Amino acid sequence: MTKRKFAALSAIMCLVLIITSCSKSEETSQVEEVDLSDESKVIEAFGIVKADESKDVIIDFQSVISDVLVKEGQHVGLNEPVLVLDLTRYQAQIQDKKIELNIAKLEEENAAASLDGLTLEDKTSEIEKLKNNLDFAKAHYEQAAEDFKYKENLFNEGAISQESYNQYKKSTDEAKNKMNDIEYELKIAVESNERNIEQYNISKETEMNQADILTQRSTQIEYNVAAMESKLNKPFLIGNQVVSEYANAAIYDIKYTAGNITDAEMKAFTIVNLDSLIVEANVPEEFIKDVKEGQSVKIVPVADRTKEYEGNVEYLSGMAFSINGETVVPVRISINAADSFLLPNYNVDVYIDAK
Repeated sequence: MTKRKFAALSAIMCLVLIITSCSKSEETSQVEEVDLSDESKVIEAFGIVKADESKDVIIDFQSVISDVLVKEGQHVGLNEPVLVLDLTRYQAQIQDKKIELNIAKLEEENAAASLDGLTLEDKTSEIEKLKNNLDFAKAHYEQAAEDFKYKENLFNEGAISQESYNQYKKSTDEAKNKMNDIEYELKIAVESNERNIEQYNISKETEMNQADILTQRSTQIEYNVAAMESKLNKPFLIGNQVVSEYANAAIYDIKYTAGNITDAEMKAFTIVNLDSLIVEANVPEEFIKDVKEGQSVKIVPVADRTKEYEGNVEYLSGMAFSINGETVVPVRISINAADSFLLPNYNVDVYIDAK
């Protein structure tokens, strides 16, 4: 075989091998294609552990801090004491206010008794009697005057003596004077009665106003006593101790030290319920379309990446925010079984299972 024929045969064999190789490659490529549409899609985000339930404890009455029994960040249980108060001064203020209330109540009772004892001098019967007497006196005078007129005619005709005439005139004048005296007495009695009624009404109004003022004062003092006592009936107060309201809590931001006087405008400390921990995470806007409420979440704390917690998406914010130049949507995530390791303000990575 010549060199030329050998070269041609070699070229043909190489071509066949190349074609065969390409054919097998195509078959292999077709076999390895996989549909990934049903595989899980995980969205990763950064979050912070928060306490969903917390409160600032304010002691809204004046007392002295006898002792602070916890340290910053310390865990406490239900009714475990946090502060000890000296309530001597405040309890004395309540007692003084109660004494003031008792005095006010006595003054109120005296005013009510004075009002009840206020009477009007009744001259109605006296006036009625004078009116009857006046009617009788008028009738008597009119009869006497008529008789005297008749006797006067007889005197003028000489039928009676001067002495008889004078006697009739005297009787008529006496009847008139009697009538005038009774009329004057009636006028005095009516005027006196009117003055009595006016004075009675003035006195009654004065007494009523005084009684009303004392009643309002008693009511106000009674309200003040109740308000002062209610400040000692708070769920975080047992006796002279400020205690935890939660079974599993932590104390933060303690503002007082022993010897301080409490200020109604300042909180004593913040208490957080460690059984109410949640995660607040920020999901980048390009992934938020795949996040739905109820989706399962894996939570990994930065403090210990060997630990994992399970949770669920509870809430998606209705507004996006720009943080460090990136637009994100806040998402709230529940923690199904938090333990004592997980604390508020811990940083965590969250992995949202979004299919």
